[in-house]
Amino acid sequence: MTITSGRLTDLTIRSRALLKPMRLHVYLPPGYDSSDRYYPVVYLLHPWGADERYWTETLRLHEIAEHLISVGAIPPFIAVMPQGDKSFFINAEDPGGDFSPVMDLDPEFFAGAMDGYGDYGDYMIEDVIPWAERKLRIRPGRASRVIAGVSMGGAGAAVLAFTHPDLFSAVGVHSPMLYDSQRLGPPWIFGLGDPLAFARRDPIHLAQHLDARTGLRIYLDCGREDEHSDPVQRLHRVLLSRGVHHVYERRRGTHSHDYWRKYLAEYLGFYAAGW
Repeated sequence: MTITSGRLTDLTIRSRALLKPMRLHVYLPPGYDSSDRYYPVVYLLHPWGADERYWTETLRLHEIAEHLISVGAIPPFIAVMPQGDKSFFINAEDPGGDFSPVMDLDPEFFAGAMDGYGDYGDYMIEDVIPWAERKLRIRPGRASRVIAGVSMGGAGAAVLAFTHPDLFSAVGVHSPMLYDSQRLGPPWIFGLGDPLAFARRDPIHLAQHLDARTGLRIYLDCGREDEHSDPVQRLHRVLLSRGVHHVYERRRGTHSHDYWRKYLAEYLGFYAAGW
């Protein structure tokens, strides 16, 4: 049997939420161009400092996906990878002020950060998803829609899924970049000393109100040597206290692409379990 390959394509959409053009990187599975079939979709969110091509160029998503598809481990699917800049893929609080002292703490880390934030949550929900599901042959409905991310993208995926559990059947929260009162996130995104603003953007706070009856499937994982390991454990404990069933893995590894690449096939198997 001859195994055909899928393809990668780069698209641009005009975001009404952000009032600017934004890039999408898309994986289309084998057989997409020769059929009229509709496919499930996963929206994959990249880390801080990376871009929408991270999942294919660094993690080799397409290669792992096509191996799993070819052996029948998962069905063919579409992956949509949006440009997220340094936004966490959420709506920024943007309290205003001079943030140069914060930027000066780590100029390399914060490079370009002030140009890459805004209403990115609205961009995801109101621009990216409707556009993709109108222009691509994506199977309609929550059951066919998954969101996932690593690091910054993992935190963003959790916020979006926990806030909109009616939109997603599953969420992959991989090594999420979490903050608390001791470890503060970018104040223009999370607020400046405003606990309510922070709570609306923090997966741990949002999980405290997550209804187990939504049926949202959750995969939460983190390396034991990851600097965000402790807050990830707190998120796990909150989900347990709420009676929210979820997969939780804490295993050897750091906050790195080597860790995420190692477990990417497992992630894909989880996403596809509901398809």
